[in-house]
Amino acid sequence: MKKVFIFLMFFIMLTGCSVSSASDYVPYKELPQDYSVESATHDNVVVYKNSDIISGQSTWDAFIEKLENKKASSVRLGFYFTLEDPSHYSPEHYEEIKDDYPVLYILDLSYDGKLYTLFSIEDGEEYVFQYKYLRQFVDSSPPASATYIKREMWILINDNDISWEEIQHGMFSSQWGDYIDHRVVYSKYTYKYY
Repeated sequence: MKKVFIFLMFFIMLTGCSVSSASDYVPYKELPQDYSVESATHDNVVVYKNSDIISGQSTWDAFIEKLENKKASSVRLGFYFTLEDPSHYSPEHYEEIKDDYPVLYILDLSYDGKLYTLFSIEDGEEYVFQYKYLRQFVDSSPPASATYIKREMWILINDNDISWEEIQHGMFSSQWGDYIDHRVVYSKYTYKYY
């Protein structure tokens, strides 16, 4: 009887831990308006600053591990943008945009076993994008002028046979209708050190 009691107590503690960690999750629509990059970092959100990951690598790795095991999963992403040096902008343009930064965009990425769904709300409007595939691309041969020596990206796409070069070509020649629908949801750079 004592063993049964110990087992039950252990089970209750385990279940309690699972429930409490799940209850820490705040649904997207309940995030506060002033949700900050510090809050996102504290909440283990995968945070990118100016398109490079700065926090939440273990959260991303856990998400990818679940996908590799064919399990439904979700992850919250935070894209944090700041303004570069004001000298990179015309004075008029800088004055026009300076109050819009810094800005944090939150997106929820989920996989249900068939489709990847990217959800966000911007200016009160909901955006939902669905894709068939999440592909990893690694660029370890950047142009000599690049400030990085390696770039890793995970990209949502609907055609699993598309190459990174075709996606890039589509971005640069989109005015001719070559754009390939995609969303970059992860990027990590290894920079040159001088």
